[in-house]
Amino acid sequence: MICYVDIEHEKVLQDPEKRSAHLARCMEVKLRLEETSGQACLVQRYWRVTRQRLGEWGVRALIISGNETDWAEYGEADRSAGGSRRSLAEMCRIIRSAELPIIGFCGGCQLIAMAHGAPLGPMRRLEEGEDDPHPDVAPGYFKEWGFTPVRVLQSDPLFDGLGEEPMLWEEHYWEVKEVPPAFEVLASTDACRIQAIRHAGKLVYGVQFHPERYTQEHADGRKLLINFFKVAGSLG
Repeated sequence: MICYVDIEHEKVLQDPEKRSAHLARCMEVKLRLEETSGQACLVQRYWRVTRQRLGEWGVRALIISGNETDWAEYGEADRSAGGSRRSLAEMCRIIRSAELPIIGFCGGCQLIAMAHGAPLGPMRRLEEGEDDPHPDVAPGYFKEWGFTPVRVLQSDPLFDGLGEEPMLWEEHYWEVKEVPPAFEVLASTDACRIQAIRHAGKLVYGVQFHPERYTQEHADGRKLLINFFKVAGSLG
């Protein structure tokens, strides 16, 4: 059993249109994780996940989703979810203890970095006259969006068989600003220096991109997921 932790803010699920799209995306990711791992995948909201429950559920690896909501909004307004500050604190404890193999996608990578004390923030503001292909998302800020070559900086089993610049889906305007203590940078792009990190002593990965968003034409994300489950010892 593997567990996909959905860290999206409760307000997204309270919007009927966004809720439908979000749940459909979660189901798609669940099926892809099951296909690449050979394991059943349990999908859980972040505020339901505790170390005790992970043990009771028999989880062998933890996958942390991305999110579209800015981190500043995870606070008192999310009490309907059971109190997000307490819940994020528990997720951070789970990340720091790393009793299971962990990988975080996009916002999940940022949560891993944040749990270890690293600062986060927008990549940069757009320069005057610079095109904004997605003005409906964080207008005025630079974004990485779409399939993008990600430069592998050092050998790691996560990138086995993917060459020097795998094509991976990006969809973000925030980034990890500094490498967390005890982590090393595995991959980068010109726009975002910290694209993939790994803890030096524990099986914890964070990737700023979305490996789960692969296509038949751009299938490097699928290979990366298989590599993670091999490293995690959780291939079925």
